[in-house]
Amino acid sequence: MSEATGTAEARGADGAPRASRPSQPARTARPAPRSFPWAVAPGASDEDIRVGRRRWYGGAVFALLWQVLEFVAVWSDGRDLRDHVWSSVALCAFYAVYLFAPEAMWRRSLRGRVVVVVGVGVLAGLLLLVVGPLAVWTWLLVAALSGFVAQRFWVSGVIVLAIIGAQFLVAATRGWDASVDSGILFAPVVTVSVGASMLFFGRQREAEQRLGVAQDEITRLAVVEERARFSRDLHDVLGHSLTVVAMKSELAARLVDIDPARAKAEMHDVERLSREALQGLRHAVSGYREADLDAELVSARAALSAAGIDAVLPPDGNAAADDVRSLFAWVLREGVTNVVRHSSAARVRVSLTRTALTIDDDGTGPVGSVPSGAESFTVIGGNGLRGLRERADAVGAAVTTGTSDLGGFLLRVERGGR
Repeated sequence: MSEATGTAEARGADGAPRASRPSQPARTARPAPRSFPWAVAPGASDEDIRVGRRRWYGGAVFALLWQVLEFVAVWSDGRDLRDHVWSSVALCAFYAVYLFAPEAMWRRSLRGRVVVVVGVGVLAGLLLLVVGPLAVWTWLLVAALSGFVAQRFWVSGVIVLAIIGAQFLVAATRGWDASVDSGILFAPVVTVSVGASMLFFGRQREAEQRLGVAQDEITRLAVVEERARFSRDLHDVLGHSLTVVAMKSELAARLVDIDPARAKAEMHDVERLSREALQGLRHAVSGYREADLDAELVSARAALSAAGIDAVLPPDGNAAADDVRSLFAWVLREGVTNVVRHSSAARVRVSLTRTALTIDDDGTGPVGSVPSGAESFTVIGGNGLRGLRERADAVGAAVTTGTSDLGGFLLRVERGGR
């Protein structure tokens, strides 16, 4: 049967799965049609044919080794030397046709392949005129060759059944007793075994193809997930830090003539925040970054103070459970960043419990937003809020937004059930 061309593209010459290239659009994985290990699709690439050729000749040479028994049977059937020689020559010619027949089939359509197999089958039938009834043992090779034709298993099954029927016909023509004594009646049993083996290896090959497609898809999804993780970290690290840097820079510019000492202190903070942002970026790139709740509380207090916002925050993050501290740190960072950027708030309150973190303010929210509900905060949060929801889902928590009792926006993350 033919292999799926899509699978061939996604796998290397040795049949091993190859990672999908993230720079290319993902291809929709299609189930590969069932195929035999040595079969390739009509119109396959040179690389696919090279793999199929290697598999074919490896198995075909092994199959021909068993045909030595055919020569032994021919040379011991009681005929004269001339008949033995002609039979041996005819067998060698047929074996050569069998061995190299796939070379005439690689690039042909299904119909062309059927023609080639039928031709080989006719030659196998003509061996009866030279070799005699013992030629039925060579028909096993035609059954094996039918694997090149089948795009569905039933095609190869029909060929195998036709061979078995012809073998029984030869046995009946010669006589059942004589066929049993010479072992010819055993040939259909072996043919059935060959057909079953082909079916088994075909299904194994199909499983390998599906596994290859699944591995490629897993690799592609891993790349997508890693991109999403890096985007979240990059947004959370730089979005907050650069917002605070901008606020402190504006404050320093206003204070440079009024209070040079404080302006200098603010610029020192800008330098410190820039270095912290750079360090956070390096950690995010390395894949080891986890936000620290205590550090984020200190940073939030400094950012809100620089923005002139009255803030009520817990002194530390000890109240939070260990498995949600990193999530709460990210939520705090994103929430404070949005308050500074968008809320026009004068007051912010942060509440912390073991399983919940709440940030609410008395601001007006972004211009054009709906006064309440998750959709209004989505305008504020953008990619940041989506990233928080993904992080919350990973630890079984939920992010909710709404209207604060202070009159502004409310952002809350809570882990339920524990």
